[in-house]
Amino acid sequence: MISEASPDFLWIALVICALFLGFKILRYGMRPKNFPPGPPTLPVLGNLHQMPLKDFHLRFKEWADEYGPIVGLKAGGTNLILINDPDVVKALIEKRSGIYSARPDLFIREFNNNLNIAFRDNDDTWRRQRKMYHLRLNVKVANQYVPYQECYHHPREIAHHTNIIAKTFDSTQLLNDLLDNPQNFSRHLQRYTTSVASTVLYGWRTAEGGRGYVKDLMNWMDKTSEAANLQLIDFYPFLRSIYRFLPESLVPFKRKLREIKVIENRLFFDLLENAKEMIKNGKVYPSFIRDMLLSDDVDRLNEVEIANNAAHGFGAATDTQWNTSLGFIKAMILYPETQAEAHREIDRVIGSGRLPQWEDRPNLPYVRAIIEESPRWIPTTLSAAVPHSNSRDDEYNGYFIPKGSSLMMNVWTLNNTNRTNPRIFDPSRHSAEATALESNGINPNSSARPHFTFGAGRGVCPGFHVAERGLFMAISKMLWAFKFERIPGSEKIVQDAVTPGFIVRPVDYKCAITPRDEKRVEIIRREWQQAQESLDADENFTEQFFQRAFVNNKKD
Repeated sequence: MISEASPDFLWIALVICALFLGFKILRYGMRPKNFPPGPPTLPVLGNLHQMPLKDFHLRFKEWADEYGPIVGLKAGGTNLILINDPDVVKALIEKRSGIYSARPDLFIREFNNNLNIAFRDNDDTWRRQRKMYHLRLNVKVANQYVPYQECYHHPREIAHHTNIIAKTFDSTQLLNDLLDNPQNFSRHLQRYTTSVASTVLYGWRTAEGGRGYVKDLMNWMDKTSEAANLQLIDFYPFLRSIYRFLPESLVPFKRKLREIKVIENRLFFDLLENAKEMIKNGKVYPSFIRDMLLSDDVDRLNEVEIANNAAHGFGAATDTQWNTSLGFIKAMILYPETQAEAHREIDRVIGSGRLPQWEDRPNLPYVRAIIEESPRWIPTTLSAAVPHSNSRDDEYNGYFIPKGSSLMMNVWTLNNTNRTNPRIFDPSRHSAEATALESNGINPNSSARPHFTFGAGRGVCPGFHVAERGLFMAISKMLWAFKFERIPGSEKIVQDAVTPGFIVRPVDYKCAITPRDEKRVEIIRREWQQAQESLDADENFTEQFFQRAFVNNKKD
């Protein structure tokens, strides 16, 4: 009897399996119980069919307006949570940082030893990488790099020559380049920010942009930024074994990762070897990589980790300052009265007879406010670059947040929340008392944060203090020297237009950059000519400069 009934049992078993499989498929991509509110989902797809191909930050803002301060989305099998309110950032990313400092398990982490600090989980290697940034680029250490941006005069020398105008290097070259070739202002800003980064990270200047390691770096940044965007395999993790097996000809993403790896293996280690050669030749100049190479800490990074740690910082520092500077110039064109008010403050405090210096920062509250408003108005990253993730199940205000969720700080929305006329570039929204604090842009109290462009919690930008100085040096000097205006008859500038992806910059636009008067032109030309006396044939710093700027300074 059993044998005769076996076919029926087999059919019943198959039907049950099919029903179970169908149920699982229909549930795949659906919202878990008590998940944060969000738009309706479809089986398998979740909310993927609602994701825009570009300007996703605007759709995220619409969802935030409709569903509230925390929004839950399903991207295939991935739980994606948008944080849209500073109070939620404070409650989760900051107060529960022990849970929310992980990173999502993205496929990009599987290539090149997972040494990109932006994608790596907060394991022991990540903590040692992060420690190097905190030790070598904190607010006190950042001050030692100011001479790279602004030529140092020894106190005794200044005492004997009170009429000396401080000579400048990269920021003065920026002004000189803008005089010579103003239409290529984007390229000049890129060279400036690259050079600031290369001096801080490696100890040498970048005298010319658009070629050599600068070209490689920009190529690497563009490819990495594109690869960092969530991929199909990140929405459906079960595809990973198939991805690993398939050839690159069928999986363009794998080919892109290989291209990135080729650039990294050439560029990162060329930069490392150049730094080691400088140290070998006695040129032990202040730099991030020097400090890591000569460190005798018990948790010192190995050379592969050092090469990656320095280069990733190099790319991030270059891109962030460049994009923010482009946003600043765009704002000056669109808001001429803001530019005029900045000119009035600079003329009142500095005058027309000398360039601004870092020491002028306390006396320029409106300029400080412009610098603070620029990354708020057009952030360089629309979702704090790489999402956070939680290492265990959690609950917030009755909402269930499953372990391994991707939590995006919705930067565009956060920067425009609880503000009057948020899409107007308005420096007056930043008080003089707040901007006087150098750490205002990464204020640990999220409720008082002017913006979230530099992240929050344990993932806050570790190079913020160096970036703050670089931006002040460039923006204050450009405001002192130039007027920025729209070119008559040129294409209309769309205020909020940004490039695609998570890491963005303003879409290309044209600008007329003219000197404010001939006296300032003469000062810029003279300052740049004098500054070059401290540069060698390769337009790098001379031994005499380092002795004057760093060694003698330490003795006093």
